[in-house]
Amino acid sequence: MPSWNREDLFSFLEMVPLPIYIFQDNSFKFVNRRLAELVGYSGEELLRANVWDLVHPEDRPVLQERALKRLSGGEAPDDYEFRAVNRRGEVLHLHGYFSLITFDSRPAILGQLLDVTREKKLLEELQKAEARLRDIFENVNDVIYLHDLEGRFLTLNPAVTRLTGFLPEELEGKEISTFLHPQVRHLVGDYLREIKEKGESRGIMRGMTRDGGEIFWEYHSVLFRGRRPFVRGIARDVTGQVKMRRELKSYLMLLVEKNRELARLNEELLAAKEKLEKMARTDPLTGLGNRLAFQEALEREVSCALRYATPLSLLIVDVNNFKMVNDTLGHLEGDKALARVAGLLQASCRHCDLPFRIGGDEFAVILPCTGEEEARMVAARLREKIAGEAITGPGVRLPVCLSVGAATLEPRGEVLGAEDLIRLADARMYEEKARQKAGVT
Repeated sequence: MPSWNREDLFSFLEMVPLPIYIFQDNSFKFVNRRLAELVGYSGEELLRANVWDLVHPEDRPVLQERALKRLSGGEAPDDYEFRAVNRRGEVLHLHGYFSLITFDSRPAILGQLLDVTREKKLLEELQKAEARLRDIFENVNDVIYLHDLEGRFLTLNPAVTRLTGFLPEELEGKEISTFLHPQVRHLVGDYLREIKEKGESRGIMRGMTRDGGEIFWEYHSVLFRGRRPFVRGIARDVTGQVKMRRELKSYLMLLVEKNRELARLNEELLAAKEKLEKMARTDPLTGLGNRLAFQEALEREVSCALRYATPLSLLIVDVNNFKMVNDTLGHLEGDKALARVAGLLQASCRHCDLPFRIGGDEFAVILPCTGEEEARMVAARLREKIAGEAITGPGVRLPVCLSVGAATLEPRGEVLGAEDLIRLADARMYEEKARQKAGVT
């Protein structure tokens, strides 16, 4: 057992980023700030408290037995999960790491705790979602199916038997055409081609039952991309104009794997937090900051500009007539166009400028240390940079044009803060858009 000087030990343990304590004589001899924050009691209250009152009653006997074994030199697990109760009566799920040490010349337990309450709740929700999906898959009245990109069934739910007489295992591995009326089997090629090109297909298909009867399906198939792409769909019997409207909701939960290595835990937790914060503030299509990141950055830059009495400008940028791109070429090409505009916008900015995507086809650029005249020059440069661009498709060439509104916060100016900047820049952008529609430059 390691032996520590009391002052050195307490100083070291107070710096550990996890809840930590020293247990001896059925009481706490030391608790750090993290433990006090976790359970909602002060450090002084914990040192006076009955330790076992903090443990969930159902877990209390096991923990008492293991503590006694450890202190007496017996065998006890070095780490395990248990439940605790905080000051508000809420149940916490904790993973503890336990070591036997010498404290005041006698055996004591050094405990380190990891709060896994959130992970436990996520796991429970995932299990419930999986159970709901399985229940839906097994009991829904509509046929749920999976097939590969060659049109061979991978699996079907039991509803196919009730509606057609075919057993799921009879159809698995067979071509979709087995399921269809002979007069429409030639349409399978068109169906698969649409799936591959558009990522989904929906419509009415004429099918056959096991006894040779005719049945009509209203279907919706969706392509799931990946290393092994597959198609998942739902088919509804609309024979005899029986229309049923049911929606299948997909539940997808991701359970984050915990790394239990104590030496690297703090580093990994910080990295995970930074990644989540970045994802929450990043537009997935363009890679630019999103509206949340924009609001935070603008508040920060306004505060800095007011503190140091420096100018700050804001551009609100709108891609004109972008709906025409989506209507003419489709949303996929529209997304590509937005990504290209974002790239050109970023390439046209200075190193210190901060571009964001704040709406569907709306962008913003924060210009630190930039006065009104220079902001107008930047706006003009952006218009010119984009003016030569065009979005092309089969026999289509659509020019790209921007409307840009600029506003400036300057010492003793009329703009007083972030809201004024946004309001003024937005108004000027719409003024320019109106001028462009009217043919006024």
